[in-house]
Amino acid sequence: MSESQPEQRTPFDHQEQEGAKPPSRSFADALRQVNARMVLGVLAAVALIVFIAQNTGEARVNFLGWDWDLPLFLLLLITIALSVVCTEIASWFMGRRSRNR
Repeated sequence: MSESQPEQRTPFDHQEQEGAKPPSRSFADALRQVNARMVLGVLAAVALIVFIAQNTGEARVNFLGWDWDLPLFLLLLITIALSVVCTEIASWFMGRRSRNR
């Protein structure tokens, strides 16, 4: 009755392949790697650039006694960002509340 031991393997040595040329990828291979998230990201970036280019006028902001003159696109982007943050905080709080029940 001999006890079988797992075969001992040496770890992969990355230094042996330092001089090796990486495999070349064709344009078709690169296109296969494109996914919907990338396409939506590019479309959102283009839409944001168009939005900024079309909304460069100044807007006056009065808040709690302070007065600011901001470009309209900046004012809208700040409003959107604060809305997202408030929504995330509210959803986190509501999720935490439902888990405690």
